[in-house]
Amino acid sequence: MSLLKNIKILDLTRFVAGPHCALVLSDLGAEIIKIEKPKKGDDLRIIGPKLSNISLWAAVLNRGKKSLSLDLKSEEGRKIFLKLVKGADVVLENFRPGVMEKLKLDWNILNKVNKKIIMARISGYGQNDSTVSRQAFDATVQAETGYMHISGHDNKPTMIGTVFLDYTTGLNTAIGILAAINSRNLTGKGELIETSLVSSALSLSMGAVPDFFTNKKNFLKNANSDRFSSPSNTYRTKNGYIHIMAGSDDRFHGLVNAMNKKELFTNKIYNTPQKRIKNQKNLDNIVNNWTKKNTIQEVSKKLSKHNVPWGHVKTFGDFLKTKTAKNFITGAKINNKIIKVPKCAIETPKKSVKKKTFVPQVGQDNNKILRSIGYTKKKIDILKKKNII
Repeated sequence: MSLLKNIKILDLTRFVAGPHCALVLSDLGAEIIKIEKPKKGDDLRIIGPKLSNISLWAAVLNRGKKSLSLDLKSEEGRKIFLKLVKGADVVLENFRPGVMEKLKLDWNILNKVNKKIIMARISGYGQNDSTVSRQAFDATVQAETGYMHISGHDNKPTMIGTVFLDYTTGLNTAIGILAAINSRNLTGKGELIETSLVSSALSLSMGAVPDFFTNKKNFLKNANSDRFSSPSNTYRTKNGYIHIMAGSDDRFHGLVNAMNKKELFTNKIYNTPQKRIKNQKNLDNIVNNWTKKNTIQEVSKKLSKHNVPWGHVKTFGDFLKTKTAKNFITGAKINNKIIKVPKCAIETPKKSVKKKTFVPQVGQDNNKILRSIGYTKKKIDILKKKNII
């Protein structure tokens, strides 16, 4: 039995944060009905490389879901949605604040229809910030929350190379939904939960918030070196780059032994973590002078012998060729074509879970879903002609 068996989620979300949340819950066993715009579907479907006219990114996020195309702006579309709410456990949405209210599908209305419903709302800046209700994307929130000034090596604002705020917000929302399900099991009542990209950004900022208000220190670029320990940086070798983390006393001891420079451990300018941070530049030069005379294989072998954490700096493509990566990749189907996609990051090794591989076309499950709530073939045909589905 899957962990979320018999949990039904109505997914109104687009792009990344919401769909990723729904994907995680789907892989844990929930039934996801992805509700999309008729004909066009989720905007993510047209972004990036495609196979059989389906975006590979959309394929990754939509795997295993059912698709219902529905015009929520129409009165009939709204009625259909509310009928689905009666038998659902969760409604997930990431429209701009105020849109669900305009659609007359806000929390008060959904809760009247189904007292056990859980409503999960994702926004860019929070539901209560009336001054910032515009549409938000990961990159725009990275810009506004300072993350473009903590990434990269030069003074130019630099975006982090993936939509990490979207993914983090998706995970935060999934956690909130699971907590709300647990609460409902105890109280019998539904719950309203809210997440935002801004709150996710703040949650990822280590100690930067209290450091700013207490010490007036800004959270700025630090390139590849660790902010709080040294030596912890990326170093050149004869045949590439390696990242070494050796800031603590025990790991620094291992590093100096690996380099055959034991005297550094008792050197007065390197013999405490605080002194190593203060003399970081000199220490990095010493480490780099050692690594550049050796290959990655030679350096990594010596580091492993002395229990020093290291990572070979690879391209993403190089990593995907490794045995480690292959352990976390599975298959999905676009029509009859197999593609490789990431597995769910949460595994249940002692449970036999049915793999969800199919990527739905827009509205693929219209007939089955509508019939389950009482619509006849004739009524469904009328809905199609009116472009309601």
